[in-house]
Amino acid sequence: MAAINSLDEFDDIRPYTDEELPERLATLVRDPDLVQMACRIQAPVLYRLMPLPARWIVGSALRRRSRSIGSLKDLQSFLASYVERMIRSTTDGFSHSGAEHLPKNEPCLYVSNHRDIVLDSILVNYALWVNGVPLTQNAVGDNLLQGGLGNELMRLNRSFTVIRGAETRRAQYHALLKTSRYIRRTLEHGESIWIAQRQGRSKDGIDRTDPAILKMFQLAYRSDQMNFDEWLSRVNVVPVSLSYEIDPCAPMKAHELFVTETTGSYTKDLREDFRSIAQGIKGFKGRVHVSFSTPVQPLFSTADELAAQIDQQICSCKKIFETYREANRLLEANSEASLLAPGRIRHEFEQQLSNTPEEERSHLLIQYANQLEQYRHTNRQQ
Repeated sequence: MAAINSLDEFDDIRPYTDEELPERLATLVRDPDLVQMACRIQAPVLYRLMPLPARWIVGSALRRRSRSIGSLKDLQSFLASYVERMIRSTTDGFSHSGAEHLPKNEPCLYVSNHRDIVLDSILVNYALWVNGVPLTQNAVGDNLLQGGLGNELMRLNRSFTVIRGAETRRAQYHALLKTSRYIRRTLEHGESIWIAQRQGRSKDGIDRTDPAILKMFQLAYRSDQMNFDEWLSRVNVVPVSLSYEIDPCAPMKAHELFVTETTGSYTKDLREDFRSIAQGIKGFKGRVHVSFSTPVQPLFSTADELAAQIDQQICSCKKIFETYREANRLLEANSEASLLAPGRIRHEFEQQLSNTPEEERSHLLIQYANQLEQYRHTNRQQ
């Protein structure tokens, strides 16, 4: 157990510590990309009209504010104020359910669907925070922004890296084993973990757990010769469902789906993840809901069985919005009147659709409609 208890072997993937915070934060607040993102969120009109003065004002404020942050706890409190401001300015309300059933004194392994690069884990943790439940460390793929700003932001914000870009199968196995060992260590030290149910965001609105993620969790327990259900009895696996009434990144996802369908592949440019993060944060989201299921009982003997159970809980707990029904109506070419009442939601949904090239619109609509269809299918099976 010595290696499990030591952090040294995890230095390249773990979150930063309080001791590392001052140097990392001082460098980060001078990063031009971070200042630009902050301008777009805090002063979008000024930044559009006078970008250089906006950069100076916002950058100075970031540096001044950062000097009062002496610990990761201070940073969490600082970020919470930004999350609350983001919720007030870019949503029609944030709601949550199921947190009252979470164990308060035991760590959990939260497995959620994946809609937004950074907002998913942020909003899950905000829901935990307002309910007085301990926050999580968050799993982030090493492909995110190829290091740099994204890597620094994530590791400062209680995130650890999942290495996915190893060159050989052997190297990939050892990388996954290290991740598994780190997750085990974190849980055994009383901290919870958040991880997406599969690599990459859902682009088509279908939420499906990759059994390989669940097998990865188990790697660090193999030396203990545990059966799958014995391992499951050692951890509190909690499925989490996130629902967005409007997805600010839906047009970008539709473009990726269209290009993949027509050419067979899609290659992201170097700044695409950065643009998705900024759009997800500042874009209008309508209502947002986070639903926590009860911990999964140790009644499953394989990763495939557990994946199916997680899918069932995530999909059955979705919050179904009228935007999903409206997308389904449009895909079916139903000539009835719009299901959306006049107002901002209808305007934003129709604006999103009209601003999407005609050949890509069906790919935008399926992102919403598939959430409704998967919800209906899951509840028919129960």
